[in-house]
Formats: sequence, structure tokens, C-alpha cells
Amino acid sequence: MPLEPVEVAYCSACSCPPEYCEYAGCKRAKLEEQMAKASVGDGGDGAGSGGGADGAPAAAPAEEQGGKPASDKKKKAKAKGLTITRTSRNKKKTITNVAGLEHFADAIKDVKEASKMLGKKFACGASVTKGATGKDEIDIQGDFSHEVAAFIAEKFGVDPEMIKLVDKGK
Repeated sequence: MPLEPVEVAYCSACSCPPEYCEYAGCKRAKLEEQMAKASVGDGGDGAGSGGGADGAPAAAPAEEQGGKPASDKKKKAKAKGLTITRTSRNKKKTITNVAGLEHFADAIKDVKEASKMLGKKFACGASVTKGATGKDEIDIQGDFSHEVAAFIAEKFGVDPEMIKLVDKGK
């Protein structure tokens, strides 16, 4: 007995079947769900038992929606800070990396000049490199993470609360 081919409808926004839109992050599906819940919520307000049943499922997406912007805010807050990372190389040597300088363009006008100032201040080699994100970073030879944080806060007027120290040594 041969099987008939199954016709599957795909979403134009995320190119997934409609039942998978919510997992693919499709915005069209979320809007349709919100519209459906709004119309069900308007009709369910008249019935006392229907309102309770509709109230529980409506609360879960609201928490999810509330959670997603909160995580976005954390990412933005994390991204806007100045990150000073200490990494080890060859077991004995360390490198201090200063990333996130693009967020303080008004205070740190020229990254190359800042690199030269740090190299002279700590009597070490300092260079400007492109990081993994393609942004300019300063690599300083040696373990100067705390001193660099204090120097940047003092010299460039960066808020010390915006500076995050990360240790990737050993």
C-alpha cells in the first residue's frame, strides 16, 4: 500500500513548520499567539472558570517575555563596560588585555595614544590589536590588571564600577 505525500505548510518568516515557529524565535508566531490570547482573554473574562484556566497559560508567556528583555539588558550592561582580562602564556608570563574601549570613545579618544601611555606608565610593551569581535583592544605585557584599572579610572575619567576584571590565568 503506497503512502500519500504529506503537504507541509512552512512559515514565511522563519521557514519552519508553524508548530515549530515558537522554538525558532519567529516573531510572526508570537504576534499571532498574542492576538489569539487577547481575543480568548476578552471572551474568557465573562466566564469565571474560563478566566482561571486562561490566566495560568497567559502568565507563562508574560514571564518569558519579561525574561528575554531582562537578559538583553544584562548583555547590554555587560557589553558596555571596560573589561580587563589577565591571561597566562608560557606558564610564567602574563598578558593584560583591555577590551571595550569603543564604549568610552569620548574619554579615550585615541586608542594608540592610550596604548603608548600605558606602556610608558608600566615600563612594558603595549600594543593595539583587533579582538575576537573585531574591535580594538590593548595588549599589555605583564600582570598589571589592578594597576591598569586604577590608571584608566584616574587618567581617562572612566567610572570604576564600569571596569570589570577577569582572570584567565593558570
